This record gives sequence, C-alpha cells and structure tokens, in this order.
Amino acid sequence: MKNTKILLAVIGTLILTWLLFGLIGYLLSDNVTFKACMIHPGTGFCMVLAGWIPAVIVGSDLDDTLK
Repeated sequence: MKNTKILLAVIGTLILTWLLFGLIGYLLSDNVTFKACMIHPGTGFCMVLAGWIPAVIVGSDLDDTLK
C-alpha cells in the first residue's frame, strides 16, 4: 500500500507540473490556446529538463514519511 501511495503522489505531481508549465506558456504567449500550449514540444522539453524534479522530491519525502 505504501508503494501505491507514493506512485499516485508522483504521477499527480507530474501532471500538476505539466499543467503548470502549460499554464505559464499560455499566459506568456499571444493568440495561442491552452490546448496548443499543453501539446507544444516546448512544454514536453521543459518536462524532460525540469518536470521530474518536483516528483522526485515528493516521492522521496513520502518514502521517508511513510516508514
């Protein structure tokens, strides 16, 4: 059960980070829809570069907490 909670928290953090990057791109762009920002390769590139960092921190913290 512990691993399931950690997995769900990490996936949730990845989704929230992706949404945050898409929202930032949407707010900083002109005449682009939110959907276009979410599927843009730049958003994917940001996720590869920095999107995994919050998920690793959350997963590590939960692993220490749930012992």
